[in-house]
Amino acid sequence: MRILILGPQGSGKGTQAKRLASERALGHVATGDILRAAIADGSDLGRRVRPILERGDLVPDDLMIELIRERLVDEGGFVLDGFPRTVPQAEALDAMLAEIGKPLDVVLLLEVGDDVATQRLAGRAEQEGRTDDAPEVIANRLRLYHELTEPVVERYRASGMLVPVDGEGTVDEVAEEIESALTGVRAGYR
Repeated sequence: MRILILGPQGSGKGTQAKRLASERALGHVATGDILRAAIADGSDLGRRVRPILERGDLVPDDLMIELIRERLVDEGGFVLDGFPRTVPQAEALDAMLAEIGKPLDVVLLLEVGDDVATQRLAGRAEQEGRTDDAPEVIANRLRLYHELTEPVVERYRASGMLVPVDGEGTVDEVAEEIESALTGVRAGYR
């Protein structure tokens, strides 16, 4: 099964993606992990990405797609989180997946309100000391999610691939919601 997980920062995408990948023996494809691994491996793409990240710039979409392609070529099934964040990224991702014969089976949307996301991110900042979870940064990240990523959500909703999941419960409750959603997808599988 090929799964994309979307949702705002603090919705639990990474936590649920790791759990889902482990339980179903799927590859977990997190873009941050891909970037760090490409750099650590010293691959051609890693060498191209390193100076971009060292400057604090965003990796261009075409390089992200190449990195994801490199990782997915050998995966049967996967859980992808952290990408796409914009409609052009979603279009490029879908085109690349079609090209390698691995289109998405389902897009899960972890739905959480801004108040819950903010509370979770603030808690993570306190526990882990993450500077990217400072209050003003959280507000900006959520603003960017609404501005740039919600159109991606609507794109997948219009395609009929999107399955909304209540992401406001505990980790176990959300995992149960995801399992129910995937059971429904499999039941309707072509």
